[in-house]
Amino acid sequence: MSFPVICPVCKKPLVFREKTAVCENGHSFDRSKEGSVNLILNGSASAGDDPVMIAARKRFLEKGHYDHLLFAMKEAMKDRVFSGAVAADACCGEGYYTNALQAAFPEVSFYGFDLSKRALRYAAKEAEKALFFAANISSVPISDLSVNILIHVFAPVNEKEFLRILAPDGVLIHVFPGKDHLMGIKRALYASARQNDEDSGISDAFEKVSGEKVTKILSLDNESLRDLITMTPYFYRTPKDSLEKALALPRLETETDFIINVYRKKREE
Repeated sequence: MSFPVICPVCKKPLVFREKTAVCENGHSFDRSKEGSVNLILNGSASAGDDPVMIAARKRFLEKGHYDHLLFAMKEAMKDRVFSGAVAADACCGEGYYTNALQAAFPEVSFYGFDLSKRALRYAAKEAEKALFFAANISSVPISDLSVNILIHVFAPVNEKEFLRILAPDGVLIHVFPGKDHLMGIKRALYASARQNDEDSGISDAFEKVSGEKVTKILSLDNESLRDLITMTPYFYRTPKDSLEKALALPRLETETDFIINVYRKKREE
């Protein structure tokens, strides 16, 4: 069975088999025992998020703390899916959203890719149908104009690649932090907590179709608090003393503030 994923060497379609992915020119890529495929030609095995961040994010999300975001993403997708549609999750990490959305919309074929091979092993291990592969967002091994729904959650934007792989009537579902996202965490870590600037990073090459704010106050015990801090850049950027004080708190309340924008490629007049 062939897929919209293409060979990173010759750009021909790849066929995913039980243990390999192969193109018509004979280029072959081994699948991990979990099922993911490494399509990065030159890259470190340790690229992407580190194991500590990945494990923390997996534990946190599996407890359902961001299920209000997942519900809103399903709502944003439900009127845009159709049988045979192709969905790609750019920078999917350990595949929490990819696999949950695949379960919600079985008529859609989901593909997730990320720089981190370690994260993808988690994603593929828990996948029932979605396929996962390692790729750099600057050069995505997906064929031109083949993606109907492109999902992008809290990750760097590469508009050139997004425009290339999106079908003419395809949509980009872009999730990024609102101004008050994790302000409770920031107040615990820093003397002065600044709001986010709500910059989507999406240019006028895309036309905004809809936008929604999704907010909720989380009350976290110490275990979930530690995981939330560890899965963010604050864990690596905060002075040690401030970080240790925040990690020791028995409980903390924090805002979550997500923006979900839906875009399509701007049509030529």
